[in-house]
Amino acid sequence: MKSHQIHPEKLILRCMALQRHGYWMAMCIDLDLTVQADSAAQAKKLLQEQMRSYVFDALTVDREHAGILLRRKAPLQYRLMYHAINLMRSAKRKQTYEAAMPMVPAGA
Repeated sequence: MKSHQIHPEKLILRCMALQRHGYWMAMCIDLDLTVQADSAAQAKKLLQEQMRSYVFDALTVDREHAGILLRRKAPLQYRLMYHAINLMRSAKRKQTYEAAMPMVPAGA
């Protein structure tokens, strides 16, 4: 019988923050979610809240569509941008980071 273990690397969501025209945009490329704020820290915080809410809704309210919702990727151009920034970490005003997937308590 096969074990249904979740591997830690599957719980990591890839994100990036970019400064654009005086504001910061943070994006989760694994869920195609984006926010904007006045600072990088604020954008990261807002994105973390949005990811938590999105995952909670996907696993509760929209459970029948969770497989699709949790595999929704950002457009290719943003995924390529993430990897390019990751290669050039010294680029100013651009950051990539990883966030743990928000977990929902069993039975939620």
